[in-house]
Amino acid sequence: MNASPLHRSRPRRGGVAGWALGALVFCAALAVLAWMLLLPGLAQARFNAAAGGAELRLRGLMGDPFAGRATVTGWTLRASAEPGAPVLARGGASEIVSADWRVALGAAPAGGVVTIDSLALRVSELVLAPDAQGRWPLLALGASAGLPYERGGKIGDGPRVRVRHLRLAVDTVVVRDAATGRDTPVRVDWRGEFRDLEHSRPVVAALLAASASGGAGR
Repeated sequence: MNASPLHRSRPRRGGVAGWALGALVFCAALAVLAWMLLLPGLAQARFNAAAGGAELRLRGLMGDPFAGRATVTGWTLRASAEPGAPVLARGGASEIVSADWRVALGAAPAGGVVTIDSLALRVSELVLAPDAQGRWPLLALGASAGLPYERGGKIGDGPRVRVRHLRLAVDTVVVRDAATGRDTPVRVDWRGEFRDLEHSRPVVAALLAASASGGAGR
């Protein structure tokens, strides 16, 4: 007489386990969906807040919160959010991998360091020329976002940035022509890699050398 109630209780356990598993899968899917929907706004807001008025726009951004990876199909960086603000850089498909993405998107301490494990950046146009006041907007922007030009140089209010592995592809560099004083685009088709990058000087030096030789030195 006791076997029948025990027999009937087994499907009930299986049903509870199946419901719990389904709930976990649903919650995981919901978390990934929230990440995909919220990440573009968070990433752009975090960068723009640190960039001192510059504006970064991302297209086709997709994220994997479990791997700390985000990809974009395109991006544009302008000197400010004002209509008609000059473009400082623009590019195509790029990828960033960072175990510190929670810190990068959150309120990291000013004296801290955000480590980017891997950054693959495709740049179609990069402006390495001073503005009318003699300032270099792109270098100042890098410093305010945590990557100064000089080793140990000044940065903004946020944390410093360290890039363990940077893979950079640049099609065109816009430089200042010494003879005419005009900004001149130079096709360089440059490709390079950098490791343990804590300041932008090696990248800038390589790109200026490539533009001076018309890309022949890549």
